[in-house]
Amino acid sequence: MADVIFVALTIAVFTIFGLVVRAVERL
Repeated sequence: MADVIFVALTIAVFTIFGLVVRAVERL
């Protein structure tokens, strides 16, 4: 179960990072 949570957190981090990169590129 811990592995599933770790994977979910990793995906969430990459998703947020991608959104931040897009926001910075628009600036």
